[in-house]
Amino acid sequence: MPSKLPFEPVVATFARHGYRKTAMGDVATALGVSRQLLYNRFGSKQALADWAQASLIDASLSAALAAVEQPSKTLADRLADALDQWVGRHMDALNLSPSGADAVPMLRRESDAMTRAAERRLIAAMTDAIRLSGPGAAVARAGSMAQALCWTARGLVHAVPDHATFRRQIDHILGALVAR
Repeated sequence: MPSKLPFEPVVATFARHGYRKTAMGDVATALGVSRQLLYNRFGSKQALADWAQASLIDASLSAALAAVEQPSKTLADRLADALDQWVGRHMDALNLSPSGADAVPMLRRESDAMTRAAERRLIAAMTDAIRLSGPGAAVARAGSMAQALCWTARGLVHAVPDHATFRRQIDHILGALVAR
C-alpha cells in the first residue's frame, strides 16, 4: 500500500532533479527501497509523482487547517501559521533547484484542480476565523481578505530569498491587516 511510504523524500527527489531527470532508482535510493517495490506499488513514475504530490497537498492542508484552529493564539498568528504551513515551509524545495516549484504544487504559478480545491478549503477556514475573531472592519470582507492572503503568501514565496524572510513578511502583513 503506497501510504506506508513517506512522501517527503519522493517530493524532495523530484524537486532536486526535476520530473524528467528523476529516475525510479533515484526515488528508490531516497526511500531506501528497491526500484521493483516502487514499480509494484505504483506502476509508473507518473503514478508515484501523483501520489507524492497528493500526499503533500493533504499534509500541508491538514497542518494549515490545524494552525487556523489554535485557540491560544491571536488571529494574526493563527493565519500566519496557516499560510506558513500551506506554502512557506516548502521554500527549501523551491530553492533546491529550478524544478522545486514543479514538485510542490502549492508553489506553482498555475495550480492544478487538487491544489485549488485544497486552497479553497483553507480560504474557507481562514474566512471563518476572520469572521469570528477579526476586527469589526474585517468581518464584512473576510472572504476577500482570506483569498488575498493566500495569493499574497504564494507570491511572497517567489519574492523573498528564504523561509525566515517569508515568515517575517507574512507576520508583518497580517499584523497590519488584522490589527484591532
